[in-house]
Amino acid sequence: MSKLLVVKFGGSVLDGGSAIRKAAENVKEELKRGNRLVLVVSAMKGVTDQLLSAAKEISPDTPKEVTDQIIGLGEEQSVRLMVSALRSLGVDAVEVTPNSPSWPIITNEEYGDAEPNIEACITGTELGVSPLIRRGQVPVICGFVGKSLNDNITTLGRGGSDTTATLLARFLDADELVLVKDVGGLYTADPEKVGEAMLVEEMSACEANLLASSGAKVIHDKVFRYKPDGLKIRLVSFEQPLNGSGTVVTGNIPELGVEAHDIKVIKLVLLGDSISEPDALAAVSEAILKTEGTMLYVSASCESTSIYVNGSLGDVLKEVNAVVESNVRLKSVAGTGDLGLIRVWGHALSDPLSNCEWIHKALSPEDMPIRDLVFGESSVMLLVDWEVRAEALDRLCKYWSENVE
Repeated sequence: MSKLLVVKFGGSVLDGGSAIRKAAENVKEELKRGNRLVLVVSAMKGVTDQLLSAAKEISPDTPKEVTDQIIGLGEEQSVRLMVSALRSLGVDAVEVTPNSPSWPIITNEEYGDAEPNIEACITGTELGVSPLIRRGQVPVICGFVGKSLNDNITTLGRGGSDTTATLLARFLDADELVLVKDVGGLYTADPEKVGEAMLVEEMSACEANLLASSGAKVIHDKVFRYKPDGLKIRLVSFEQPLNGSGTVVTGNIPELGVEAHDIKVIKLVLLGDSISEPDALAAVSEAILKTEGTMLYVSASCESTSIYVNGSLGDVLKEVNAVVESNVRLKSVAGTGDLGLIRVWGHALSDPLSNCEWIHKALSPEDMPIRDLVFGESSVMLLVDWEVRAEALDRLCKYWSENVE
């Protein structure tokens, strides 16, 4: 059965004419399998930096809107070269640049980091791109670049071509988004730094987003802001065919999720340097397990360690105290029980300071004290008194829907 694939070629793999020719050959092979393709291309390797450097040399005060027009030329160059390569192979390819009547990506005018206008993008895709696919053509579309409702050129910021490809896959209801990279997918570690790192064949969207938010260069975290739940993302190497093995990313990340842990939580504070003495933390973990407790989260510094645990406060304190008394690096342990843990997470939580502000406003700490806040990548865990846990959950959801969303 024919599939619709949105395929994005990044600048790291489009490093010259021969690379574009090879990409075009891979596209033709995929078309022979009976699939329909929409291509998104970045500027060739180094071109965006060259254009930006030239603009700054001409004038360091070049307006942002002019800079966007200049650096967007790199994507237009790639589109024209790719279309030329495809046509030379007998593929009916169509240029789709911001000046084309079929242009789909409409944004606001935040030059340098524009946000897509979702409704306008849906309309642009339905009226511009979908008819090309129905005619059996292969649209080749500029990544990274947008156009405002006032017809001004914009750019989508870091990871912009991934954003373009994800938006198009979403609006076209594509079967798969294929991101062609200079490595074969996501690995157990950065393969450039750890040569023996192994490929991870499958990963959830949450896991991939954590890697992206922590600096993994293979996929940008903006992808998960727009990825629909049913869309499969496949990361493949440029050296592979488009249906090659790589990493498959499945699932979705909501804009905002709020969930409460259904068991009372203990917060332990362990004074002393547990970082320099890994055996001490291991012994504490074993002590907690003896009480049938479960460690939920650990945050450590050279002065203290906070541990969040399911279990009986008295039993846990007794067992952990025995570890403290037998280890010279540990000084004391204290604990607070009857706490409720609430996790707030999602791709909307990208700014820790803003998150802290709206969470405090939602809970009004004067009558609902927050016992602790722990920030992760696109998530916040907070502790409140157990008896107000349900009300805290309701307040967070209500405040978000009325004031933040």
